[in-house]
Amino acid sequence: MEYFDKKITYLRGLCDGSGFDPDTKEGKIFHGIMDILEDMAFMLETFLDDEELEEMELEEMELDEEETEEPVYFYSFICPNCGEEIDVDEETMETQKEIACPACGNSIPMGTMDIDELKF
Repeated sequence: MEYFDKKITYLRGLCDGSGFDPDTKEGKIFHGIMDILEDMAFMLETFLDDEELEEMELEEMELDEEETEEPVYFYSFICPNCGEEIDVDEETMETQKEIACPACGNSIPMGTMDIDELKF
């Protein structure tokens, strides 16, 4: 049952860390769902043999390895017109020559343009 225990423990931690008091409406719902999940995990364990559980754990480990991706980096700019902070991902920096400020519409140069290409 280790496979389900890990997942349920993680979800319960998220539930508890979210600040939902078990006495509130939301807290009762979340804690009730967690209790049901624990019961279901116990029942599944009794019906599945060890080989099936090991296979499920192996599949989960393979999925975790596939989901590992390179980090996405963002660059922050301040619009010179209105002072709005704008976050731009690396791909946009490399592919776009300019972007419009979402607050005021001012055009902001992007990409790998040479400083000599800018018109002041």
